[in-house]
Amino acid sequence: TEKLFTAFHSQVILQRRPCSDSTSKMSKESLKRKLLQLQCHFTWDLRREDVDIEDFEERIYESIKFSKQSIKLYAYNQLAYVNYLNGCNEEALTHLQKAEKTAREDHPQDTEKWLVVTYGNFAWIYYHMNEVEQAETYLEKVKTICRNLGSASTYTANIPEIYGEKGFTLLKFSGKHYEKAKECFEKGLEKEPDDPKLNSGYAIALHRLEPTNDKNKNMEKCKPLKQLRRALELNPDDAIVMVLLALRLQDFQQEKEGLQYIEKALSTSADIPQVTRYVAKFLRRQGSVDKALMLLKEALEKMPNSAFLHHQVGLCYRKKLFKLKKDMHYQSKSSGQIADLTRHCIYHFEKAVELKPKFQFAQVDLACMYADAHNYSKADERFEIIKKMNNLKAEDWQHINLEYGKYLLYHKKLEKLAIFHLKEGYKIQNESYIRDNCYTNLKKIAERKISRNTKDSVAFGILGFLHQVKEEKPQAIECYEKALKYDPGNEDYLSALCELRLSI
Repeated sequence: TEKLFTAFHSQVILQRRPCSDSTSKMSKESLKRKLLQLQCHFTWDLRREDVDIEDFEERIYESIKFSKQSIKLYAYNQLAYVNYLNGCNEEALTHLQKAEKTAREDHPQDTEKWLVVTYGNFAWIYYHMNEVEQAETYLEKVKTICRNLGSASTYTANIPEIYGEKGFTLLKFSGKHYEKAKECFEKGLEKEPDDPKLNSGYAIALHRLEPTNDKNKNMEKCKPLKQLRRALELNPDDAIVMVLLALRLQDFQQEKEGLQYIEKALSTSADIPQVTRYVAKFLRRQGSVDKALMLLKEALEKMPNSAFLHHQVGLCYRKKLFKLKKDMHYQSKSSGQIADLTRHCIYHFEKAVELKPKFQFAQVDLACMYADAHNYSKADERFEIIKKMNNLKAEDWQHINLEYGKYLLYHKKLEKLAIFHLKEGYKIQNESYIRDNCYTNLKKIAERKISRNTKDSVAFGILGFLHQVKEEKPQAIECYEKALKYDPGNEDYLSALCELRLSI
């Protein structure tokens, strides 16, 4: 059967003929209207500018090499789309053939459900190769499957298999799509509430959408924690869910229970770099930095081009560095160690951003390490790169404004510009320790200035701003009035006062 399957596809590729010159523009436009109704990678808003293609491709190959067979169907479809983005349509067809073969091997009883996305991708690739007849052939295959499934739509079906593949693809592609991924899993779970794979995907999406350091969530109300437990209950061998659950438990000081999951994940899936990365994060936060480093270095031997692994190694060296610096006498006793740790830290952060330029956490960490090493020209250059990054979430910009503000304040001594960026970070309504840090730094600046000069208008302006954002209007008005008293005619203070008085 496999030989016949391969021979058939080889014959299709050899006998393909481009559409004749007589094919009208109208017929191709009509075909495209039908193609846009499909559910596949070409209709899921997966834009090249939203992803580092090389990093995405590396992570897909990691999935094929280390993940379970069930993920390989998704991976081959993703690779085909990457091939298309890179202009390699023949390679794309090869990977789609592998996706079809995987679907037939993994799901012999209900293969059709698992081929809707793959056949849709086939149709789009042939369309882009200007091979209209082949595109129409695969479009007809999708139409037949949808009819057999009793779908109300001609070219798609609202089935868990499609929602699952779309959800996992969006999760892997870009943080910009996490919310859409969550919605896909929710729709799939409406139809199959006990499906292990859908529950795992939903748990991962919730985990990524709700920062683990969100201090305003208690354990009983933490939706990601509940869903991670649910997913692990349905699939007790899911190592990724295990380690994410362990990290969540660690956030709530339930480290003893979390460690049980870490140990189980290590005993069953230590060869999976993604698992190792999360295990190392748990151990680093626990204080077992050397053990974390050992695991990460072993993982890097298998995946030397993993930006995430390099970033985690850098974080481990940074933790060792900060611990050493806490020693009051480190300058006289440990200057060599300080230099070595700094060098290792910078090397791995540089490697991470080289491999994945849009990895904003690594970019920020690298900029801050340059600053700690007093290499301000490189720090300035790195922050300029960060400020030009696109498609970042509001919480990412909050983090960037905080770290850039602290850099300007404590390293460059540019207080006015630092205040601006710390304010920008605090304005973003994302409750987190980062926002609290923006508030704390601004308040310290104001208090320090007032301790030096009780008539400092800038200090009262800062306090007025903090009260205003917290909607403490009487206190905000009082502070802005003092700021105006010491700086009459200041347009910013006048505007803020006017806005506050009108809102009362």
